[in-house]
Formats: sequence, structure tokens, C-alpha cells
Amino acid sequence: MILSIIIRLLLSFRREKILTKQGSKYNSSIIISQCGSKRIMHFNSLLNGSQAQIDLNRIDYPCFDYIQLMITSLIYYPFVLDEKNILIIGLGGGTLARAIRKIYPMSFITIIEIDPLVNEMAQKYFFFQEDSRMKVFLMDGRTFLNNLSNQNHYDIIFLDAYDFNSGLPSHMKTQEFFFEVKNCLNQNGGLLIVNLVCIYKSYLNVRQTINSVFNQTNLITYRSNDFVNMILIASPFIQYTPNINEKTQILNEIKQKLSIDPYSLFKRKEEQSSNKNISAIIYTDNMQCLENEQEMSLTQFISVV
Repeated sequence: MILSIIIRLLLSFRREKILTKQGSKYNSSIIISQCGSKRIMHFNSLLNGSQAQIDLNRIDYPCFDYIQLMITSLIYYPFVLDEKNILIIGLGGGTLARAIRKIYPMSFITIIEIDPLVNEMAQKYFFFQEDSRMKVFLMDGRTFLNNLSNQNHYDIIFLDAYDFNSGLPSHMKTQEFFFEVKNCLNQNGGLLIVNLVCIYKSYLNVRQTINSVFNQTNLITYRSNDFVNMILIASPFIQYTPNINEKTQILNEIKQKLSIDPYSLFKRKEEQSSNKNISAIIYTDNMQCLENEQEMSLTQFISVV
């Protein structure tokens, strides 16, 4: 609770003008605000952090550090990404999807978003647009995976879904769910990139759950500079330390097309948690009370993150 208060007090110093505020079946309110040239999406309250942000002076620039980290994580994909199949679960303002489209204009991008109002806001206020190779499906992410045929696999899966009460939605943080994700990855080198919110006590449990599916030796993490987000990268075929000299093309494209520095971001890789004495449980579908997770205390947060 103390940690949450500190973060929200820091956010409260921004003077944001509310452009619109609407409720939906899935969110009591979606707020679009503006602070200078920054346009921001919030769920439920201005003090609850941001779900999307763009700079109107450079709309292709991914403002959020964690989005930059997710994009930089593409260096772990072992093959060329031209015309590959990419799945994004969680649209937000569409900033991740637009960045991926700018880097890989020929890739096929499927986006799953449960809330039609989020999709509407992304198009109206964040300049997100579908195209012939990038489509949004308005449905639950796990339902979408369950409905896939055995022949339909993705080269990259980005998981950026968010529930205000529990970080990842409760049905998307169990062992069974991550086995479904793994089964939908290309078996010759598919990559999973997950955004986890570190302030929830469930964070360590979700990491341990993913470990149980992909194995600890195949798990890589990057921490955002605000300490709130942790980007986790998993694959049965991952290289723990990719050869940077072999990745110069994608790194330079990210730098040139998005104006971010992927080389400095790459250096932020965390040590694997197997070196730490951390107790955590594995979530399963038959467990109760996976919703309404409590936030970490400040002491817990510092010791873990």
C-alpha cells in the first residue's frame, strides 16, 4: 500500500486535462487526458498509472520505457522477421502494435482486445489504424488461443494484458494458460514477451508459473526504469546472450525508425532469479482467489525488484 501511495503521489504532480471519460463493461471508466504534448490513457482513475501514452510531436515514438524494452526483446528471435506471424494480447493505445508495424511492414499482426471501447479510444485518440496485415479481434485473449487450430502458430507472442485488480487477468497467469501460449508458438523458435507489473504480490508467482512451463534456463528479464514493469522473455529455443554483432540490422532499424536506443536497453538485462532464494508458488486454474491481488509492501518491493 505504501508503494502504491508513493507512485500515485509522483503521478499526481502532472497536470492533466481530461479529454474524455467513458465507462464500459470491462472498465468502470477509460480516461483520455493530455499533459502538454503527451496524450495518456488511464483505466478508472488518473492516479492508477497509464495504460498508453503518445507524444503528439512524434507519434511513432514509444514513450513508455517498458514498450521500448518489449520491442528491443525482438533481438532474441533467432530468425528474420519479414512476413512472420505476430500476436499481441492487449491493445491499449496501440503504441506497441504501431511500433512493430513500422519496423516490420510485411509481418502479419493479430491483436486481441477484450474491450471494444479501448479499441475505439486507440483509433480516435492514439492514431491507431488497422491495415490489410494488422487486424484487431474483440474477444478474450485466452478464448482466442483456445479457438486456434493446431496448424496456426505464431513466431512472436506479446502478452500485455492488464487487469486493475491483479496485474495480469487471473485466467492469464496460470500454468494451463502458459502451456496454451507455448503450444501456439512456432515450434522452431517461437518467442513469448510478457509485460509483468512488479508491484503486485502475484508477480513472483507468475514468474515461477512461467518458469514451470518454459524452464528457468530459458527465462530472461528486463526491468523498466520506473521499477514498475518487468519484461519477461521466454522460449524453448532462446539464446541467453545473443550475438550483438549478428543483430545489428534489427537494432539499427529500431534505432532509426523509432528513435530509441536499443543498445543501452539491452544492457539492462536482469540476472536470472534462480540465483536468488525466492519463495513462490505455481498458479493453476483450480486455485481460488487469483483476483484482487494485494500490492507489495515497500520492503518486499525493494528486496525483490
